[in-house]
Amino acid sequence: MKQRVIAAQTEGRNNFLSPTAATAAESACPPEMVNGQRMTYIEFLDNSPMTSFLWILLIGVALAQILDGINFQSTAFALPLISREFGINPTAAGLIASMTGVGLFFGALIISPLADRFGRKPIFQWVLFTYAFGAFLTAIAWSYESLLIARVIAGLGIGAQFPVAFAILAEYAPKRLRHIFVALGPLCYSVGWFFCAMLSTWLIPRFGWRTIYWLGISSVLMTVYIWRLLPESPRFLLMHGRVEEAGNIVKDLARRAGMTDVELVPPAATKLAEKLNFFERVSALRIAFWSVVALGGLYFANSIQNAGFSTWLPSIFVRQGFTLNRSFMFTTIILVVTPIGQIFAMWLQERLPRKWAMLLLAALSAAFFFIFGLSFEFKWPIAVIVGSNVFYQFFSQGIVVILYTLATELFPTRIRGSSMGLITAIGRIGAITGPFVVGFLSTLGTAIHQIIYYFVLPLLVAAILCLFLIRIDPRQKTLEQIHN
Repeated sequence: MKQRVIAAQTEGRNNFLSPTAATAAESACPPEMVNGQRMTYIEFLDNSPMTSFLWILLIGVALAQILDGINFQSTAFALPLISREFGINPTAAGLIASMTGVGLFFGALIISPLADRFGRKPIFQWVLFTYAFGAFLTAIAWSYESLLIARVIAGLGIGAQFPVAFAILAEYAPKRLRHIFVALGPLCYSVGWFFCAMLSTWLIPRFGWRTIYWLGISSVLMTVYIWRLLPESPRFLLMHGRVEEAGNIVKDLARRAGMTDVELVPPAATKLAEKLNFFERVSALRIAFWSVVALGGLYFANSIQNAGFSTWLPSIFVRQGFTLNRSFMFTTIILVVTPIGQIFAMWLQERLPRKWAMLLLAALSAAFFFIFGLSFEFKWPIAVIVGSNVFYQFFSQGIVVILYTLATELFPTRIRGSSMGLITAIGRIGAITGPFVVGFLSTLGTAIHQIIYYFVLPLLVAAILCLFLIRIDPRQKTLEQIHN
C-alpha cells in the first residue's frame, strides 16, 4: 500500500494516507478502479458507487422531509379557519405559527445535539415520532391554548429532524455526490409544502382544517422504516471508537456494491476520536464560531422573511378580497416553484464557490421581494403580485440548499450535529419572530407593502457577511480534507 501511495505521489496525484491526512490514491479514482486494492472505511464511503442502500437512504430521508414539510406548512392553510373557529385576532393567529417556531428552536438547540452523543439513528427515530405526536395533538385540539402546546411539540420534532437527517446524508454521501445528497433534504421539504398546498386546497374547504393535521400522523411509520433499514453512521461509530461496528456496516455496503475483492481496513491512526491539543482546539473553535455566526445569521434573515410571509400568504390574499379557494390556488402556484429553485441552487453550488452562490441568490431574492411590496403599494395586477413572489420563493429557498450543504461540511464529525443544531436554532428564531411580527404589524393597521419593505434588507446584509467569515471552499473535498 505504501509503495502504491509513494508512486502515486510521484505522479502528482492527489492522495492521502489516512482519512484526515488529505492524501489517498483511491479517493482520486472512480470506485470501479479500486477493486483489488486496500481502502479504509472512510475512503470507501467517499468513493462508493450508488448502491441499493444509498437509494434506500435517500428515499427514507426524502419521505421524512416531505412529511415534515406537510406538517410545518399545514398551519398556513389552516390559519384562516382556525382564526374563525377560535375567534382570534391576527396577533393571536400569528402566535400559532410562532409557537411552532418555538418548538423548532428548542428541537434544533437541545435535541439534535444528542445525535453527537447517542447516535444519528436513534435520535432520528425519536424526532420523527415527536412531530407525528404533535400533529395528532393538533388534530384533536379542543382550545386555542391546547393548539399552541400541540404546535410546540410538533415543532420540537421538525426542528431536530433537519440537522440529524442532513448529518446522516453528508456522512454517507460519496464525495462527488454530497452536494446532491444534502440538497435533497430541503428540496423534499419544499415538495412537502407543495403537497400540503394541493391537499389543503382539496381537503380543508370540504372537511375542515383538522384533516390536514391527521395526515401528519403518518410520519410515525417512518420510525419503523429507519429502525429496520438504516444503520448507524460509520463516521459516528469511528468517532466513538466503535471500529468493529463501523467495519461491519462498511463491509456490508461494499458487498452490496459488488466490491468483494477490495480489502477494507480501519483508518490508520485516525484523528476522528483523537483529542486535539490546546492550539488545535482554539483554532477549531474559532473557525466553528465564525461559521456558526455566518450561517446562523443568514438562516435567521432568510427565515424571518420567508416564514413570516409564507405562513400568512393565504390570509394576505383573503384580506385583499379573494375567496379562500382562490387564495389557496395563488399560494399553491407560489409554492410549486420552490423545489425548482432548489434544484437550480443544487446545480449552482458546484459551479461557484458556495458563499458567492448564496450572495447571488440573496440579491435576486431581495430584489423580487421588493417588487412584491411595490405590487401591493401600487395595486398592480394579481399576475404581478403572484409572479414576483414566485421568483422570490425560487431564489430564497435555493439559499437554504446551499446553507445546509455548507453546514454539513464546515464542522467536524464530533460536533456536526451540535453545530448544525445551533445554526438551525438561530434560523428558527427568525421563524418564530416572522409570523408574529407580521401579525402584530397587521393588527396595528400597517399596510402590507410597508411590512414587506421592513423585511428586505437583512437577508442581503447577512449574505455579504458570509463572504468575509467563510474562508473555505469545500467543493469536491472529503469531509476529512475540509478540516485539515
